[in-house]
Amino acid sequence: MQRHLLILSSLALFVQPASAQSRNAGADLATIRACLSDQADDPGSCIGTVANPCQDAPGGASTIGIDTCLGRETAAWDTLLNESYKIAVASANTMDERLASDGIYEQGVAAALVKAQRAWIAYRDAECDRRYELFKEGTIRTNIASDCLLELTAHRAIEFRGEE
Repeated sequence: MQRHLLILSSLALFVQPASAQSRNAGADLATIRACLSDQADDPGSCIGTVANPCQDAPGGASTIGIDTCLGRETAAWDTLLNESYKIAVASANTMDERLASDGIYEQGVAAALVKAQRAWIAYRDAECDRRYELFKEGTIRTNIASDCLLELTAHRAIEFRGEE
């Protein structure tokens, strides 16, 4: 599946010029941040705030268009996930340092976080591959895999935001 996802990501990158991609990336991230601010009690309602309108735009309803739109939003959620993950790692390291200063020799908060995140990435990739394989007889398989990446990445980003 990682090969399939790499192909999908590569296709999405070539659909628009680099300047449009970076402009979209900043705007997409701002759109999701604004939604999360407005919908603090229901951050899950922000999933689709970029991809759905994008698919309504000219060319957005084709298979490649849908994959591109889903990929744009996934990239924004991935940025948010990475930001929250860095904060979580820093917090875990601080906790390990506090435990060490309190004489507790079994610091492992940061290591457990890294282990969990690596396992989550493996799960995400395997789950999206499973969904891709279920629909391998048609072109919708790429949309299914792209949507899976968006959904799982967004939910993980939301989960980490709750721990900040």
